[in-house]
Amino acid sequence: MSVQQPVPGRAASAPAPARVNKRLHERVAINCQVHLCWNDGQTNRVLQAQALDISTFGMLVEAERAIPPGTFIQVQTTSTILGRACVRHCTPKGMKYRIGLHMPDRAVRDF
Repeated sequence: MSVQQPVPGRAASAPAPARVNKRLHERVAINCQVHLCWNDGQTNRVLQAQALDISTFGMLVEAERAIPPGTFIQVQTTSTILGRACVRHCTPKGMKYRIGLHMPDRAVRDF
């Protein structure tokens, strides 16, 4: 029986560290169409998006266009206004964008 010895000068491959969830509030997966509405200073904009998950104070959506971080928007379904949000991040994901929204309004926590 042979035991493999580490080669001098070569680091042993260590397993990747597990991701630590630093979030204060749990995310819940959802599947819901939402409309993101805002004014860019010249034009009223509406962007359809797919809500992917929701937490006490936020929502992750996926859309075909980007929205700049810091933009204040209104989030609504076809029948309900869910509240106001601030875009925290907008990350390309394939041909779409993952948009993280901070939503301190009470309506989102009851969604």
